[in-house]
Formats: sequence, structure tokens, C-alpha cells
Amino acid sequence: MEFVVRARLGAFAPNADVFVDEDQRRVVAVVEVAGADPESLRVVVDERFFIIGGRRREAARLRNGSFVQKEIAHGEFVKRIALPVAVEYDRIAATYEDGFLIVVAPIAATAYQPTARTELHILVKRTHS
Repeated sequence: MEFVVRARLGAFAPNADVFVDEDQRRVVAVVEVAGADPESLRVVVDERFFIIGGRRREAARLRNGSFVQKEIAHGEFVKRIALPVAVEYDRIAATYEDGFLIVVAPIAATAYQPTARTELHILVKRTHS
């Protein structure tokens, strides 16, 4: 059996859930990044988007065998998430726990969406269960 490697154009995009918490007035994005190098995780706010990037390390390759099924993507990844409402850019927080990156952004008091480019780099804090 021969395993065919599929060429990847650019980075892969991990799965994400995004919801608006009306009670606590915040937008929460949960991104599935199990196996990602925590130091590689970056969250950027650009106009009306979260842009989440990082790197998932390749697991040690098996030398004496063939893949029967391969679905887990490795390498660089980028996930672009549209913000459904205006957020307070200076109060965004991110944590990495149990393979999930959780980004929390308070909803802005006004519905103003900036038209100029706003880019913030947010340090992701690792938490332990």
C-alpha cells in the first residue's frame, strides 16, 4: 500500500466555535489547537476579525509502517474569525487549556466598528487544570 501525500497550499485552519455571551456582554472564540506549540500561538485583532495563528508539531514518524488513515494536519495554521459585534480591543484576553485556545473579547459599549486598521498582539497565557 502506498500513502499519497496531498500538497497543502498555505496553512490549515483549525475548527472554531464562536458565540456572543449576551449576559456577560462578550464574544468568546474557542479554537481547537490540540498539540500546538503554546509559544507559537498568536492572536491578532485586525479591523473586524480575530486572526489566530500558530504551529502544530509533527508527531514522530513511524519508520516501519504505512498510514491507513491520516486526518490530523500539522505545521503552520491560521484561523480568521469575523467578529459579529464591536469589541473593546484593549481588554481582549486569551488562554490555552486542554488543547483549546479561548479568546474572550468584551462587547464595546457602542456599535462603532473602526474603519482604520487596528492590530494588537495578545500574549496567550497557558493555564493548568
